[in-house]
Parts: sequence; C-alpha cells; structure tokens
Amino acid sequence: MQTRRGLVVGAGLFAALVAAAVVWSIRAVHPWPHTSLNQFLAIFGRANTAAWPMQVVWYLAALAMVGLALWPVRRASQLICTLAAAYFAWIGIAYFTWLMPGMHFASWWAAAFTLQAMLLVIAGVVRSDLVIRPSKDLASGLGALSIAYALIGYPLVGLAGGHPLRTLPVLGVSPCVTVVFFFGLLLWARPPAPKYVLLVPLAWAVGAAPPDLARGVAGDYGMLVVALISVGLIIWRDRASSPAWQSLTAGLLFALIIAWSGHEDVLMGLAVVLAAVALVQAINRDHRPPHRRPIPPARMAKMKVS
Repeated sequence: MQTRRGLVVGAGLFAALVAAAVVWSIRAVHPWPHTSLNQFLAIFGRANTAAWPMQVVWYLAALAMVGLALWPVRRASQLICTLAAAYFAWIGIAYFTWLMPGMHFASWWAAAFTLQAMLLVIAGVVRSDLVIRPSKDLASGLGALSIAYALIGYPLVGLAGGHPLRTLPVLGVSPCVTVVFFFGLLLWARPPAPKYVLLVPLAWAVGAAPPDLARGVAGDYGMLVVALISVGLIIWRDRASSPAWQSLTAGLLFALIIAWSGHEDVLMGLAVVLAAVALVQAINRDHRPPHRRPIPPARMAKMKVS
C-alpha cells in the first residue's frame, strides 16, 4: 500500500518537475518583459521610507515566531500562526493597497494575501491543524535555512550587488521575503500540514519570480528555489498521513501552477478562487455538527407464555 501511495505521489511531483524544467528553460531563452532594476529599487526605496519603522516591528515579530518554535510555551504554535496571519494581512492591506496601489492586479493580490491570513487563523488557531514545531530532520533543517535566508540572506544579496539597504525588499514591505520566511515555518510544521496554506505563497513566488529575475533581482533566485523545494518536500513528506488522491491532486496542482509561471493574472485568479474555496470548506467543517451513529431501536422483550 505504501509503495502504491509513493508511486501516486511521485507521479504528481514528477509532473511538477517536468513543468519546472520546461517552463524555466523557456524563460532562460526568452526572459519575461520587465521594468528596469533602477525603477524597481526606487519604488521600494519610497515604500521603505513610507513604512518605517514597521520593518523593525516585523523583524521583531519574526524573531518572536522563531523563538516560540524553538523554545515552545503553552499555545506557542497558535501564537506563531496568529503573528503569521497578522503579517500576511499587513502585506495584503498595507503593501498592495497603500504602498503599491498602482501595481498590476494589486487589489486581487491584496485579497489573496488577506484570504491567506484568514486561512492561517483557521488552520493554526481555530482548528490547530497547523502546528509549528521543528524536529531533527531534513525538512526542519531546510526550514531553518529558509528562515535565515529571508531575515539575513535576502538583503545581503542586494547589498552584495551594490544597492543601498534603504532600496531593498526586506521583511515588512516585501511579499517575496514574506513567502520565503513562511515556507521556512511550513517546513517546521508537524505533518501533515494543511495543503491549502501553500497556494497563495506558491502562486506569488512563481508569478513574481520571472519578471523580477529578468530585471536583475538576484534575491528572487533563492525565493524560487525555496518555494519549489518546500512545496515538493511537504507533499512528499506528508504522503503517508494524507489520502493518496489528495497528495496526487496537490502534486498536479503544483505542476499546473509552475506551468503558468509569470502569468500573474492566471496565478492570482487561481490563488484567490482556491483559497476562497478552502476557506469556505474549513468554516463549514468547523460548524458542521458532529456525526452521530443512529441509535438502534430497543428490542421488545419476549413474553414467556406458560
């Protein structure tokens, strides 16, 4: 049974691998249309100035999430998910509607990130389906590397390229850094992690990476690698504790999202629709009355006739 389940999950992940190889080979030959790197950094410079000092607030929140995961207290995982949900809501509302209102599909991405925040509240606080607790395994090790890259590595890559820190995407004003950090947390989650919390971060990563890489945002190479490895590893890791059809569906959806890399309109619409469906299902499941077995009718005692 386990062999068959592994083959089914492997088929979905193999489809995702083929999609990634084909799509990114094409992107290497035909880069995505993009604005210049100087324009991109100038926009982030204005955003960093307007959002200050929220970058410090969210760095402290990120350190608090890491500390709660490594040295857990009572309800530590719920606190982590609450902070993560607040951060996604901040990016959805502040980044897309306040700092970047003229960005393509800004209102739709704002809805997607806000839906992600609501899903995190349900998965990690209301239902406790998402438990952030690292262990001594490969996934947790990669999760630690992803978190370190989001907090330290991503801005260092920009500084190494000769760009001032005030113009770089950092935690608090960057969806790219946000999804890298969040994938690190998901790699720390106890299996099985709810797959619906992967949708929005993955859609953003493969949607934003092609134009960003074409304009020279070197830090997004790391974002793309973290996203692809994290989603594939989580699907494979959780194969034994999830129904085979769910793992296969996750793998095929993974391949579909990769195949549409760079098409923000498709990925944004897919993320919003699937996240909304997952939210409705989660709410309905939470309010569904518990299933009760039917009570068999009482048997009539036979009367003994003398």
